Amino acid sequence: MTLAQIMQMALRQMDEGEADISEYDDVFRRYANEGYQLAMRDAAKPRQTLTLKTDKDGYADTQGMGAARIAAAYDAEGNEVFVCPSPDGRGIRTDAAKKTLTVIAEMEPCMLLEDMDVPELPEWAHGALADYICYRHLSGGGLTKQKQAQFFYSMYSQTMRRIRPQGMGSVTGYRNLYEATDVRRRR
Repeated sequence: MTLAQIMQMALRQMDEGEADISEYDDVFRRYANEGYQLAMRDAAKPRQTLTLKTDKDGYADTQGMGAARIAAAYDAEGNEVFVCPSPDGRGIRTDAAKKTLTVIAEMEPCMLLEDMDVPELPEWAHGALADYICYRHLSGGGLTKQKQAQFFYSMYSQTMRRIRPQGMGSVTGYRNLYEATDVRRRR
């Protein structure tokens, strides 16, 4: 669904006329983007592979790349490298000085600006953004509207729980796990 279709769906769910879309356009766009940002950050967690070069102190700048969080980093030989965010949050620090690192990062989602923009969520989850719009719009009303708002938020949350983060379910191998955790061998 496009952003325009999501906003029209929200109007239909609240029994408002579709001709009223111009009246709600700005606020619905804001609510749709708010719900979308939450969905992407908390549920979908999109990942991308980036290449970073560290300086002589092991610092690499990540500003302007759209990386929200670094999930893993590897050197040119494929060995995992420990990284931590710099104190100012503008880059990462590591022990790998003057190296090129391949970094897997959770990315900040793009905003939905145009009517034809399509959320980067599974198609079956697009309707949840309409639920979020309804939740935000109705939550400022009286008791009846607040009850309706809670219903829409419940539907939104239910859909978000079904979304699996990118990379979830990947095979993970642990070397010497049982050797390190097996208490039967200790005497």
